[in-house]
Amino acid sequence: MLDEKQLKELLLPKIDSYREEINALNDYMAENPEIGSAEFHSSAAIVDLLRKHGIETEYPFAGFDTAFKGVINPEKKERMALLAEYDALRGLGHACGHCASGSSSVLAALALNEVRDQLDFGVDIIGTPDEEINGTKCLMADKGVFDGYDFAAMVHMGPFSTATSEFIALDGLGFKWHGQPAHAAAAPEKGRNALNAARLFLDATDMMRQHVIEEARMHGFIKNGGEASNIVPEFAEVEFLTRAPRREDLNDITAWVKDCARAAALATRTEVEMFPVGEPFHELYISKLGEKLMRESYDELGIPCANQSGMKGSSDIGNVDYRCPAFHPMMGIGIEENCHTQEFADAMTTQGAHDAIKNSASLLLCMTAKMYGNPQLLQQIKADHKAYRGY
Repeated sequence: MLDEKQLKELLLPKIDSYREEINALNDYMAENPEIGSAEFHSSAAIVDLLRKHGIETEYPFAGFDTAFKGVINPEKKERMALLAEYDALRGLGHACGHCASGSSSVLAALALNEVRDQLDFGVDIIGTPDEEINGTKCLMADKGVFDGYDFAAMVHMGPFSTATSEFIALDGLGFKWHGQPAHAAAAPEKGRNALNAARLFLDATDMMRQHVIEEARMHGFIKNGGEASNIVPEFAEVEFLTRAPRREDLNDITAWVKDCARAAALATRTEVEMFPVGEPFHELYISKLGEKLMRESYDELGIPCANQSGMKGSSDIGNVDYRCPAFHPMMGIGIEENCHTQEFADAMTTQGAHDAIKNSASLLLCMTAKMYGNPQLLQQIKADHKAYRGY
């Protein structure tokens, strides 16, 4: 069994021989962005590269047309998962940085595959489409795709490098109220105002804020509130998000929000239709030991790591974390602009992005060496995770 030092000396030098191909892959995806569940060319380009270098790859995978699974050392019981994202944002292309993030995981996989005969563990690289819209990792987790792994890992791009992100649980909710139209001046008594129901709902959820945990977040908007000022609105629609640090807290908050929607319908004598918007996202847990491991990896690679959390929001990586320990550090691309901006999208084919891809792959390999080169460390990380999750 190779120790941490031996694994790093084995793996890290392998990165440079693939950088030209990986940068070309990243630039292709950046210049040809595809939104969630329609990443046909992006996923095919990744799969072609994996197969070119001898990684057996199932594609499509798990019932998703643009998902894939590449397998290294299939006979090994101990296994890790590298997660690759490659979907773009509607209207902003790869302002999410997923072209570079996915390329980083591919680069790490190619390095691991080159020395697979010297490894005592197996590696699966899993293509996880549609993070931005529906959260396909949630559906994959429900199917058991991530069960049994020692850990799963990926790196997200950002304005600076850091070990942790504050990803909290999220529910996306849609509400449609159906009323009765009427002339607003001649016969308002014959109408049932769906917009009033939507307004009452938003007022009710505002009143909830006093009585939910401080860390909770609730926000939404009216997508449709009527057609004309002289007609009682017969239809109104609201899209609404609820968030909380832990799923167990969020479930009650979401149930309360749904009660508000029903109450608004009752008060206005309208009917309400409720439906999910995307998949429920769970929170991401990073143990103190896991954070320490990531920070040490940054330091050993000479990559400055900010002493603060990175992205704040929600991601389907949390649903992976309910199945196995999941790591989601962030790598700076050399600009101060945040993700989801045009400036960030424009930076995806620059030298800064290319350097971030190499740094991210190096970080993934360094983390891998630490865990598989120190079996007690890996077991403690898994034990901490199990204790937190309660399974």
